[in-house]
Amino acid sequence: MLAEPENLWQELQKERKRVIQWRILTEAAVLLNSELHSESLPLKFIKCAKKLVSANEAMVALKEEKKEGLKILKHYTLDNEAKEKQVEESGKSPYGAIDVILKNEEIINRNASQFTSQELCGFSAIKRNLLGVPLYAGGEVTGALLMANKSGEESFTQDDQELLLILASQLSIALENSRLYEKTDEKLQIKVDELEHVNKILVKQTKILEKSIEIHKQLTELVLRGKGIEAICRTLTAFIGCPVQIEDHNFNVKATTINNDLTNLFLSGKDLLENKDYTMQVKDLFQERKIIKIKLDTAAIQYVVPIVAGEQILGIITTVLVNKPLRPLYLVAMEQGATIIALEMLKERSAAEQNRRLKENFLEQVLDGDFESEEQVQHRALQLNFGLNNIYQIMTVDMEPGDNDQSRPELYQEIREFCVDSFANSIVVTKNNLLLIMVTFEKKNQERAIAKPANMLKEFLIKLVENGTWRIAIGTSCTKITDCAVSYRKAVTTLDIMKALRLTNKIVYYNNLGIFSLIEINPQRFADFTQKTLGLLMEYDQKHKTQLVDTLNLYFNYNSNVLKASREGYLNPSTMKYRLRRIQEITGLDLKDADVGLQLQLAMRLINCGCFQ
Repeated sequence: MLAEPENLWQELQKERKRVIQWRILTEAAVLLNSELHSESLPLKFIKCAKKLVSANEAMVALKEEKKEGLKILKHYTLDNEAKEKQVEESGKSPYGAIDVILKNEEIINRNASQFTSQELCGFSAIKRNLLGVPLYAGGEVTGALLMANKSGEESFTQDDQELLLILASQLSIALENSRLYEKTDEKLQIKVDELEHVNKILVKQTKILEKSIEIHKQLTELVLRGKGIEAICRTLTAFIGCPVQIEDHNFNVKATTINNDLTNLFLSGKDLLENKDYTMQVKDLFQERKIIKIKLDTAAIQYVVPIVAGEQILGIITTVLVNKPLRPLYLVAMEQGATIIALEMLKERSAAEQNRRLKENFLEQVLDGDFESEEQVQHRALQLNFGLNNIYQIMTVDMEPGDNDQSRPELYQEIREFCVDSFANSIVVTKNNLLLIMVTFEKKNQERAIAKPANMLKEFLIKLVENGTWRIAIGTSCTKITDCAVSYRKAVTTLDIMKALRLTNKIVYYNNLGIFSLIEINPQRFADFTQKTLGLLMEYDQKHKTQLVDTLNLYFNYNSNVLKASREGYLNPSTMKYRLRRIQEITGLDLKDADVGLQLQLAMRLINCGCFQ
């Protein structure tokens, strides 16, 4: 029996509807599987959902992932104008049907008579029906999907509800996957950005390295060609574009391109040490061996780089920048320069040390008279760069270390280093347990030049020797290197006289010895001579508590002038004359006799030097 046409038509319509719905589901599945962006996915999805359940209005509410509140997307089909309208808004908290779905995790399927306008959560004022289902992710409700105003029907069917649940499940999975993808993509992008940043740094460092290698090559070639530290200084100045100064460990300037305009701003190494405002910078520079930065004024900045070899600081490199920042490459250039200069300074030091040893051996040979002729000495002196127009002088140093002092060899080593650093072209040797120092100076300003090294050495010994005693004896100056042997013998003679006279912690020049240089050095003979000449007078003073020896000393100090001597001694002239008569009576000597006067003055000098006890 054939079905009635009307029933057949209804069946065909239902079947056609199911085909459309499954086609929409298929489209939605394709969309959900291909769409990877969570921002655009919900809007495309609710359009499919509207078609699937024949709704005029659709809404999806999603919990914000990184903050509180909701993100709500709405889509309307406007009957009057036959066009679509989409709305996006944010809500601080769930409300209406959305709140019911999110809190109770339940499905809402109502007709107009079953809900109020407040429950419609943003749909238009007149509704025929409402269908809402929850969205899940990770076992939790993350949003709600709502459909309103089913076309041509009073309510959404059970099939609509099941289809919407299927679509909601697919949307939840798709949203979760897209968010995971975006997180992965975000992390990947971060990694890409980091790699790009690292790549930029590497490229920059590569350029710096290439430039560094280039400047290192240039500086090395200067050393290999024997151009010296001055050429290195000029090369650094040209590369940095700023003036550069190089100083050694004693702050002697080895090379500089700093002009007069910067003299008042620039701080040398010595300036830094003496200025208490830079104590921390000095510590970083000389103890920590770090590069230091000093702000000179609002426009000028000074950088100082230590020149280091092993544990030693051989010197410093300084540059001053005015209205200009120091690029990292420039700092690298200065560090490279410091390394190259350290090699050059070590080379110079090694050569100087070798030359010094040759000169020391030569001086010992001269003092010992090991050369066959004076011509041979002069020839060897020229080979060792001894100037023909110089003046030479021998200083001898003798000392007795105290309990808290270093040993004699250690003290001599300290003195040796001081002399080498302080006196240009000086030669220091040890001979007969004495330290011998040959100083060299030009003929001009001779007297001033002779005194300066001796006074500097004296100041150094005062600080170096705490409890012990020391003596500096200086021989005669000479214009020929062969005469250094004579200067040495006279320095030793001076030292012997100082010991006999018990002079300590003093400088004595041979030329200032006067009559003592003619007397054989024998402390016992000094004592016997003093006893023979002034012994009776000294015994009389001791026995009678008088001061006749002091009166005699006062008399000779003022060239036997009674009036001057009495005035300076706060004595009456008659008292002075009386004491002089008593001296003649006790000693039996005639004070007016020139020979007697010479003997008495010599004996008095020996007493004043402490030679007679």
